[in-house]
Amino acid sequence: MNKLKISNPIKIRISLPLVLITAVLSFACNSAPAPQPVSNATANNPAGNSTRPMANEKAISKALDVPLAKLDGATLKLADFKGKVMVVDFWGTFCPPCVKQAPQLAELSKRYRDQGLEVIGLTADKKSDQKLVEDFIKRVGINYTIAYANNWVSDAFLKGTQDETGTHPLPQLFVLSRDGRVVEHLIGDSPQHGVPYLEKVVKQELSVGSR
Repeated sequence: MNKLKISNPIKIRISLPLVLITAVLSFACNSAPAPQPVSNATANNPAGNSTRPMANEKAISKALDVPLAKLDGATLKLADFKGKVMVVDFWGTFCPPCVKQAPQLAELSKRYRDQGLEVIGLTADKKSDQKLVEDFIKRVGINYTIAYANNWVSDAFLKGTQDETGTHPLPQLFVLSRDGRVVEHLIGDSPQHGVPYLEKVVKQELSVGSR
């Protein structure tokens, strides 16, 4: 499949200084440009028909073995979930579309976890804002794994998605097959290519593994 669906991103200009400060500090020790939130309003790509930049499959494959810090201080690797269909969500509490998607991803996780789905949210919030992340998790009922994004994993997955300012937009959702291949990649959120569309992709991948 290997397609990109971009939900016509625009720049968030409300409270711009705060957003920029949060975004710049979001990836600790990350040399890559900081992510910026996107919305589903019409902007640079009104047709919504961009093709996904070719995924750096080799880099992503290596990134699956990179340890990621969880909120409780333990670590995980995406490779730990091979054999399952993975939805990897790059998000942040400062990102309105990410906040909108989180309860939907929680419902997706609840519905398909027993069938072999694993949802992993990689937050761009800095570790000093962990209480903010924890409060958000409780408030919206996130029931899936949350860890901090880091430079290795972010660079591998988000490479090629920079906008004209050199920043990576948020949210970005990746669907990985049971053997760790990227089969879908979504940027932003829209009725056409949001979580309802994501669910169709997940169901298809889960059915492949059950044959």
